[in-house]
Amino acid sequence: MIRIGKKIENVTYTKRQASYVIIERKEDDKIAIVTDGTWFLLGGGIEKGETQVEALKRELQEEAGYSLKNIQYFDQITAWADGGKRGPLDVTATIFIAEFDQKIVEPIEETHTVFWVDPEEYENQLFHEFQRYALKKYIEFNKLRRKK
Repeated sequence: MIRIGKKIENVTYTKRQASYVIIERKEDDKIAIVTDGTWFLLGGGIEKGETQVEALKRELQEEAGYSLKNIQYFDQITAWADGGKRGPLDVTATIFIAEFDQKIVEPIEETHTVFWVDPEEYENQLFHEFQRYALKKYIEFNKLRRKK
């Protein structure tokens, strides 16, 4: 497991367990990312009593309104991160690859908009450094997978 970012001395970090997903649309090699003014992978914090996959499914319903299929573990990354309103975070992020399945609810995160993008065009656009790292690793993985 890799650690991303630099710890700032004399800063208190809140530990945060999180699950994120790279949503694939295989017919055109696009992925889904979300914006609320800045760009993120879909997903978020794991609530008490949730597994990583349960948290991921809940977050996807909240942010996009979709269920998931073909969920595959991809990576786990730790990071010192800017948590915005939450303050400095010590994040352990589990990254998955999946596909949207069915629209099952209207998303409750009204400020979030999902876009289908070319991953290579957005690899440096994601807000969190650990998500940029995960996306770059995914791009390399996807290149190898397509060669097979």
